[in-house]
Formats: sequence, C-alpha cells, structure tokens
Amino acid sequence: MMRLSYPLRVQKGGKMVEEKIVCIGCPLGCRTTLKIGGRGEVLKVLGYKCNQGRQYVLEEYRNPVRIFTATIRTEKSPRPLLPVRTNRPILKSKLKEATLTLVRVKAKPPVKVGQVILSNLLNSGVDVVATDDLFPYPTLTLKGEGGVGVKECTI
Repeated sequence: MMRLSYPLRVQKGGKMVEEKIVCIGCPLGCRTTLKIGGRGEVLKVLGYKCNQGRQYVLEEYRNPVRIFTATIRTEKSPRPLLPVRTNRPILKSKLKEATLTLVRVKAKPPVKVGQVILSNLLNSGVDVVATDDLFPYPTLTLKGEGGVGVKECTI
C-alpha cells in the first residue's frame, strides 16, 4: 500500500499544477487541492468546506508552521527526560535544526510547568517551555539521639 505524505505535489510537464493538503482547521479533515500557477501562485482552492479550512490550506502551502514538542535530558533528577514544547509555532523547515539544538540542552531541577528552558530558539523569538514539573532527588534527614549525629543524604 502506498502511503501519501501531505502536502502532495503533482507535476505535469515539469510545471507544478496541483498540491493536495489535508485540512486540520476543524474536525472534518477535508482533502483539499490547490491549483498552482507556473510561478507558484495559488490559482484555485478546491475541497474545503469552511472559510477556516480555506485559510488554513493557503497558510499551510505558503508558510507551514508547527508547535515543536520534544524531550530534553535532565541533571540531578530521578527523571532522565523532561517534556518540552515551543510556546508558539516555528517554521516546519526548522524542525530538524530545533531538534539538533535541543540535544545539547539539559534541565536542572527545580523546573515548573511553563518555565522557559531555552529562550529565542534559533533566533525565531520562540521560547521552549517545560510541559511538566521536574524535581530534584529527595533529601532524607536522619537525626541521632538528642539531636547528635544529624546527617543529610540524597536518595
């Protein structure tokens, strides 16, 4: 079975004439077709069932963006990974570069949900924020008899 990836570009005689995009602007998931002119301009949009869908498809063709989600390594925490995401969408073409940037980032506890982990990802003005709390290893205090021999240890 052939798996189609979207957007799908159909070419005729070396000129691009159609691009197929599945709209995710609403729950209908319309399969749309864009008729593209020789200079890359959109001539016609077919298959959408709402104005939100038409606008989504045009934006997806001209400037595809995504919210980027990932996990980053941690230090001094029982959890080896911390889930993160961008606070705004970034260009789809920058996702691989964003991944390579986050490979070098480590989070140190304590971290709270929504806390900025990395500011201005790829000079885009978009921040990477934590999507979960990160706590350090718990500390256990052992007290001796009469307060003598007090020790702290990290579990």
